Amino acid sequence: MTGSQAPTTRNDNLSERAIRGVVSLGIREGGMKVVALIGTIALYRLLTPADFGVIVPIAFLAGLVKQFADLGLQPSLIQRGPEPDARDLRAVFTGQLLLVSVGAAVVFAAGPLLVNVLLNDDIDPWMTRVFSLSILFSVFRIVPAALLERHLRFGRLAAADIAGTLVYYSVGIGFAIGAAGVWSLVIAHVGASIAATLAVVAACPWRPVPTYRMGVLRPHVNFGARFQGSRLALTLKDSLIPLFAPRAFGATATGLLSWANRVSSQPLVMTQLVARVSLPTFARIQDAPDKVRRGAELTLKWNAIVTLPVFAAVMAFGPEIASLIYGEQWLPAIPALYVLCINAALVPINGLITPILNAIGKTKIVLAVAAVWAVVAWVIAAVLMTAGAGFMSVPIALTASQALAALVLLAIGRREFDLRLVHQLLRPLAAAVGAGVFGRLVLLPLLTDAVLLIQGGVVVFLVYVGLLYVIDRHAVRAELGALRQRRASVG
Repeated sequence: MTGSQAPTTRNDNLSERAIRGVVSLGIREGGMKVVALIGTIALYRLLTPADFGVIVPIAFLAGLVKQFADLGLQPSLIQRGPEPDARDLRAVFTGQLLLVSVGAAVVFAAGPLLVNVLLNDDIDPWMTRVFSLSILFSVFRIVPAALLERHLRFGRLAAADIAGTLVYYSVGIGFAIGAAGVWSLVIAHVGASIAATLAVVAACPWRPVPTYRMGVLRPHVNFGARFQGSRLALTLKDSLIPLFAPRAFGATATGLLSWANRVSSQPLVMTQLVARVSLPTFARIQDAPDKVRRGAELTLKWNAIVTLPVFAAVMAFGPEIASLIYGEQWLPAIPALYVLCINAALVPINGLITPILNAIGKTKIVLAVAAVWAVVAWVIAAVLMTAGAGFMSVPIALTASQALAALVLLAIGRREFDLRLVHQLLRPLAAAVGAGVFGRLVLLPLLTDAVLLIQGGVVVFLVYVGLLYVIDRHAVRAELGALRQRRASVG
C-alpha cells in the first residue's frame, strides 16, 4: 500500500511546493511591485515621452540578442526529467559563454547603427554599447537560475529580482533628478541586470568551469531550440512597439505607446508569477493528463479572478490615472491604453497555456503558433499604418493578434489535455465588467485627486469581490476548501 501511495504523495508535495513558490514570489515581489510602481511614476514624471522612446529600442535590441544567444538551454535544464549532472551543467555554461560573447560583440559593434536607423536620428553610440556589458555578464546567471527554478526555489529568485528592482529605481531616479535624461535609464537598466545576476550567483553558488566535451548538449539543443524559437517569435510579435513604432512614428509616439503598454500590464503581476512556476511544475506531471487539465483550469481561473478587477479599475479611470498620477504629458496615450488593456486581459490565456504546452513537450506546436502569431501582428500593423491609423495601428494589431492566438491556443488545449476554460471565466468577467461600469458611472465624479483615485480603485475591487461572491460563491468556496484540505493533508 505504501508503494501505491507514493506517487500521490509526491504529486501532493509538488503541488504544495508550487503553491509555496507562487506565494513566496507573490509576498516578496508584491511589496517590490509597490516600490516599482512608485519608482515608475517618479521616472515618468521626471523624464519625457521622447526619453523613453529612445531607450525602448535600445533595451529591446539588447534583450533580443540575449534570447538569440540562449538557444533555450536554461529551460531545457528545467524541463527534462533526469537531474542534470556536472557534465550537463558545464556544457550548457560553455555553449552559453560562446554565444553570449558573440552577442555582446554584435551589440557593441552594430547596435548603435541599428538604433540610429530605427529612430532616424543620431543617438550617442555608447548608450547602446554599455548594454553589451550586461549581455556578457548574464552568462553567469544561466546555470544557477536554472537549478533554482528546477527545484522550485523561487524565494531565492525573487530575492534576486528585488535586488535588481532596487538598483534600477534608485539609480534611475537619482540620475534623472540629476538631469541625466536618457542616460539615467541606460545606467538603471544595466545596473539592475548586473545586480540581479550577482544575487542569483550568491543564492546558488556554482563554479563556472568551461568544458570541451560538448556532445551532451545535443538533447538540450533539441528541446531548447524549439522552445527558444517560439519565445523569439513571441518577442518579435511584441516588438511592434520597440521596432515598428520608432521607425514609423518617432521617439515621442514610441514613448507614449511604451507608457500605455506599461500601465496596461500592471495587473499581470500574478500572471507573471504563475507562468514562472508553470514550466517546472507541469513538467513534473506531464504524464498525468487529468492533473494537467485540472491544474490548468484552476490556474487560469484564479489568475483571472485576481487580475480582472485591476483591469476594471484601469479601464474605468484611465484618463484620471494619466493626469493625476503620471502627468498630463501622457494623456495622448489614453486611446492606446484602452486597447492595450484588452490585449493585456487576454495575455493570461496565452501566457499560461504556452508554458503548460512546453512543459508537456509540445514545443513544435507552440513554435508554429508563435511564428504565425508574430507574422499576423506585423501584417495587421503595416496594413493599418498604410490606411492612416497612426500609432494606434500598433495597439490594435497587438490586440487583434492576441485574440486570434487565444482562440487557437484554447482549441489546442482542448485537444491536448481536454482544457475547458470558457465557462470558468464568464463569471469573473461579468463581475469585472459590473465593477468597472460602477466605477466609471458612479465613482468617477467623486475622484478629484490622486488619493481619492486610489481609494476609488479599492472600492472597485470591493464591488468586484461582492459581485463575484454573489454569482460564483459555490465554486469559489469549493476550490478554496479543496486547497485547504490538500495543504492540511500534506502538512
